[in-house]
Amino acid sequence: MIAVGYWLNLYYPLIIPWPEFFFFIGLFLIAGAVSFALIAVYQFWREKTHIEPWKPASSLMLEGVFAYSRNPIYLSFIIITLGIGLVLNNIWILFNTGPLLIALYFLVVKKEELYLERVFGDLYLDYKKRVRRWL
Repeated sequence: MIAVGYWLNLYYPLIIPWPEFFFFIGLFLIAGAVSFALIAVYQFWREKTHIEPWKPASSLMLEGVFAYSRNPIYLSFIIITLGIGLVLNNIWILFNTGPLLIALYFLVVKKEELYLERVFGDLYLDYKKRVRRWL
């Protein structure tokens, strides 16, 4: 989606002047989201379970960043995209964040949730009640 937004901006530029501090907000969002994702990746490594969604999960992540979001890595993708849009002053990238969120939800998250319900049963259902999908 970032590449699509970048391409659209090359051929159909939407120039909206905004304050310089948006650049710094974008950097902050990127740094925070990358940190959030790296913590999640470390938790997968520590638990010795697969991070790849197409491989079987050997344990359910319940602590750390997963205590705040059931999908911290996907959430990080969204926030990084927003941050890049702000840093590059690219409205198209910001607009593409919505379709990215929808695509992640329907193409990835829904399938993962069904899989985790099947594999972990009540443990996952209880986790779903306690922790929000995104944040």
